[in-house]
Amino acid sequence: MYELEGLFRSVFRMMKSDIRTIFGEFISNGEFRVLQLISENGALKSSEISKRMEVSASHITSITDTLVEKGYITRRRSNEDRRVVELALTPQGEEMLSQCEEKKTQYFQELFVKFDKEEINHLIELFEKLLASNRK
Repeated sequence: MYELEGLFRSVFRMMKSDIRTIFGEFISNGEFRVLQLISENGALKSSEISKRMEVSASHITSITDTLVEKGYITRRRSNEDRRVVELALTPQGEEMLSQCEEKKTQYFQELFVKFDKEEINHLIELFEKLLASNRK
């Protein structure tokens, strides 16, 4: 088990570092995740993003301030409750997210090019089994 733990740590550390390099000077991993959440769910409050990412509200404020400065998101008042500020993607944010998703997909295709379809399916099954056993 010790060997498996070390391998997991090394692989995920490598992948995180590679993704950070791929996104480069354009966007951080945290910024990418915020854009993803807004894209998947529509406009969100920063507190909702904080909960979903399991990070502090101040961390999300820092990320969203940067995304607003870059023109990737906007802050707008909710139509239902004017006291609530929602974060929404701009067209530039949608384009940046699309470009990053494309780069990330290409990375994973290159990373797993040495695996045949059967090996990839087996890896998927193993990860699904691992996730399912953790949810019990």
